[in-house]
Amino acid sequence: MLQSALVTLLIGAGFVSQPPPSYRVESEPVANGAELVTVFGRLQNPASGSRDLDVPLLSVLRDSLGDSDPANQRLRYVWILTSTRPTPWQRAASALSFGFFRARSKRHANRVPSPTLDLASPYKSVYGNLFSDGLQALELDPLGAAIRSTTRTYRGNSSDYSKLQVFQALATLDNLGPDPELSDSQFREIYSRLSLSTHAFGGLVREQKLSTYYDRRTSQLQQTRGHNWELLRQRAELNGLIFEPLAYASGTPSEALLWIARSDLDARAERHFEGQFLTIANPWTDDRLMHWTGYTQQRYFDSENHPVPEGTPGAHSEALIPLALYNLDYPRVPLLLADFRNSLRPKRREMVNQGASSMVTGVLGLTRFGNPEFFAAAALWTFVRGRHGSAVNRSSRLQSYSEARTFLAMDSTLDPALRTQLQLRLDHLALNPRENDVSHEATLAREQYAALLHYADSPRGAAKLERDRRKELEAYTQSPGRRFAAGLGRIFTRGPRIDPEKPDLSLQAELGEYRRSAYHVRFLDQLLANSPSPDVVWDAEAIGRSVSALSSDANASPQARRLISQVCARSTDGDLQLTCLRVLQDRKPSGPDAATTQPIATPAQ
Repeated sequence: MLQSALVTLLIGAGFVSQPPPSYRVESEPVANGAELVTVFGRLQNPASGSRDLDVPLLSVLRDSLGDSDPANQRLRYVWILTSTRPTPWQRAASALSFGFFRARSKRHANRVPSPTLDLASPYKSVYGNLFSDGLQALELDPLGAAIRSTTRTYRGNSSDYSKLQVFQALATLDNLGPDPELSDSQFREIYSRLSLSTHAFGGLVREQKLSTYYDRRTSQLQQTRGHNWELLRQRAELNGLIFEPLAYASGTPSEALLWIARSDLDARAERHFEGQFLTIANPWTDDRLMHWTGYTQQRYFDSENHPVPEGTPGAHSEALIPLALYNLDYPRVPLLLADFRNSLRPKRREMVNQGASSMVTGVLGLTRFGNPEFFAAAALWTFVRGRHGSAVNRSSRLQSYSEARTFLAMDSTLDPALRTQLQLRLDHLALNPRENDVSHEATLAREQYAALLHYADSPRGAAKLERDRRKELEAYTQSPGRRFAAGLGRIFTRGPRIDPEKPDLSLQAELGEYRRSAYHVRFLDQLLANSPSPDVVWDAEAIGRSVSALSSDANASPQARRLISQVCARSTDGDLQLTCLRVLQDRKPSGPDAATTQPIATPAQ
């Protein structure tokens, strides 16, 4: 039968026609020995389908101390260039408890954007969120339903908008692929920190755990996509529908379309429909499909139902009608994002979920931690609905929406008319007043990138970088108590005067030594944590270079000696063992105070 053949053929055909994703990375030198590393994407211009827009999407400040040694490089700030400060109208609309609509889109943003994340101090966002949550619960909630619902709605919309931008940045990084401008360790750090920023205590995860977190998250994502792919494919085949995955050539599918062949509608009386996990109405009893005037797509097949180009001798055409768009990254089940016959179905789901949350927490004042009975009932209800395939995870729904939004904006293989139809239906899910149109986000990103480049290359940007370097050196050389006292002092004195035209070269040299030492310690620590035999999974010469570098480093802490001892004990390479033994002999502590030697503090992550 036709649909049975197309189920298999479209799975393979979806990848053959996909070109590589249009992402690239540029590195721009800025003042005081740093670089601005930016990810660009080619946005499909809605106003002109034949001309794409080269849009800066994500920028990272990489402090390299003016040289090319990777051990000296430190990632500082991350800017998501499509994220902007809201307009006054967007701020006012964000406070409406049941205002499920997108406010007027922002069109221009010429100011320097605020950094989304400080990679050197990710824990700051955790403390800020805890403080604002405590202020909401202790001071604002008791003031009454009007204040409580307004402030909670405003904070919720602000948090959802920040998460939307982070999820779009993660979708960009997912499809970026290896790039010489960004090393694997730096890519993992950026990706992991952005992903963890959407969790309450994600900023407290240590730097040594980031690589493990990245592997676990990407593995879980691939498993979820594979599970949802197979589930949706099976349900489509069971119901006589056509399953087509959508993906970039560099990755696995994150979205999928369900189609129905117009020729199969002639025998619809014999069809049986089971809608579990599909959440769409029965297409075989829908008379609208018999008289469908919406979007259809003509595809051509040979006598064996293999897809062929138009004009192939002996080919016959089939008219396919789109039914629904799903995201494959939602946990447990595919998430319906667009229903071509009922465009309000996904939006009604979001309005009901958000409206119920606003009513319970904002108007009635019931919270999970303030009311244990409500917490238990809500947890049980959420568990039961989730097991039955309901979309109960708001953060995951937002991530699915942002991924589909990014895919439609960047993918160049979809038919322009189909892309327009999908974007129109996806816009129905835009319930956040702070959200901007995709076409306007391209303009906002380019304007903010220009402002950021100017700031990073200006004396103000150079002075900011110099102050950050001083704080980083203090983290290596001073105790937490002294750093806290110095921070209080800077509030009243503004700290020492910084001359951006005359950088402190001695400070840079000393900071470079500490960075190199910390780099080699991290390398050995992660290597030992990932394998019982380090020289089996990694180049023994590279391990030996790190061991030798620590042996000649006066700033190396006793932790370095412990790591070198473990490398020597676990290694099976004779030359590496000899190098470790020589280093341990040279660095053997001596004197009456050797046993009480304290390690130099490493910077807090």
